[in-house]
Amino acid sequence: MVHAAKLGHPTVTRPEGSRSHARVLLAATVMMMLGQAPAWAADTTLVVAAATFPDSLQTGISTFTSTSLLMQTYDPLVARTNKGDYVPALAESWEPAGDSAWRFHLRRGVKFHDGSGFTAEDVKFTLDRIINPQTAYGFAGRISQVSGVRIIDPYTVEVDTKGTFPILPKAVADMPMESKRRYETEGANVARRHPVGTGPFVYGKWIAGDRYELTANKSYWGGAPKVDRLLIRQVPEAATRVASLLSGEAQIVEELPIDVLGQVEASKVATVASIPTTVGLVLTFDPRKPPFDNPKVREALDLAVDKDLILKEILKSKGEVLDGQLLTRATFGHDASLKSRPYDPKRAKTLLQEAKFDFKTPITITTQSGKYVSDVDICNAVAGMFGEIGLNASVNVVEGGVFLKQWNAREMGPLYMVGWYSLGDADFATVWYTEAGKRTTWVNPEYEKLFAEARATNDTALRAKDYGRMMQILHDETPSIFLFGLPSLYGVSSKVSGFEAASDKILRLKDVAVK
Repeated sequence: MVHAAKLGHPTVTRPEGSRSHARVLLAATVMMMLGQAPAWAADTTLVVAAATFPDSLQTGISTFTSTSLLMQTYDPLVARTNKGDYVPALAESWEPAGDSAWRFHLRRGVKFHDGSGFTAEDVKFTLDRIINPQTAYGFAGRISQVSGVRIIDPYTVEVDTKGTFPILPKAVADMPMESKRRYETEGANVARRHPVGTGPFVYGKWIAGDRYELTANKSYWGGAPKVDRLLIRQVPEAATRVASLLSGEAQIVEELPIDVLGQVEASKVATVASIPTTVGLVLTFDPRKPPFDNPKVREALDLAVDKDLILKEILKSKGEVLDGQLLTRATFGHDASLKSRPYDPKRAKTLLQEAKFDFKTPITITTQSGKYVSDVDICNAVAGMFGEIGLNASVNVVEGGVFLKQWNAREMGPLYMVGWYSLGDADFATVWYTEAGKRTTWVNPEYEKLFAEARATNDTALRAKDYGRMMQILHDETPSIFLFGLPSLYGVSSKVSGFEAASDKILRLKDVAVK
């Protein structure tokens, strides 16, 4: 039997609806959505209920929430599939050009939505903008080895790097190519407010916190989308997303709650689409501020969390407990010798006493609602477990836009929930624990050195060794409480064909059709 106090019910600033609350809201929410849906009856329209939105459509915001929206209107040089494979996009092919450069051969005949042609000038402009420190581009850390871009001809570019950089083609997969001409003629502010890319859908209307309306790019180089219009709605409440799916108001919904999967499958009007992800869900400390600058305190809080119980009771055994490290087991660089710290509340309390921890210190856990599967429930459970050893813990649930502002200011509070995607290679997740990643505030010189070495060699064995040591450092230093590798769960209407769950949670909708 589950110990009720262990899962806990701490104070929550803005709780996501409980199950009873969800039932009360269900009917009213569906009616509200019915009244707000745009009148597009004459066209084929796909409606997606997204769990969270960024506060703008600005490129360079390093979240998959933002990238998922941006990739409806933009294309990268290299694309990633729903299963995580890398395939040509605006670059038809690429190869190393010596030991410190990559050559990309661009697709010809591609047009931006304003009718202008896509060329090497746009690639150079985009990549130069990304690596410019003044841009403060969120994904810049992914390509920190890039030193410059040279145009060989209108459809060929060479990207120079500071030595060997084997992951560059993969690293640019989340970087939308932008129009140099548009920035020069209309300015950066216009480009941020009204995206004009080469992608499958064309910007129509954006209302922050509410909706993103788009139309099909009928002349898309990859073939026209199978729907005329696309509407992506922000629907933070899980119960509301489920209601919109079962009522037919939305054809695809993100982040299905674990406890409604059976209901959706039994509904006859929708099914569940799922796929394992490479996201490592963690609770990250701010070690700049006492008492969380003490590794013993961080280790104690890790020991206070019964991860196996949360996996069983909240996640219904979907996903995996992380092995005391950032990386999931399927990721290159995972250290199989490491294991999650066992649940030991007695030892946790002893460590805190040894560290002279003041048990009255408030510990606020910041999270979004619906960003990750069962995120609020997991945070509530963790706070309850902290309470079991006498800690003063609470959960602060914030909207996506608020979270992003706190994130950019690097003021998330003492403990916050975030998921880091490795996308199959340790580099993409481990970068966020470096100073260049500009995300965590924990710093470790040995970790920094190993990271730089691992991304500057083609020696797979050396890379694996370096990442293994980095995982050990993370385990020992505990800059985060390493929780779970999560699945990606979508609800899909039976009227939809061509949709696949995405391992990186980026919506790929060009080939989705609605009956």
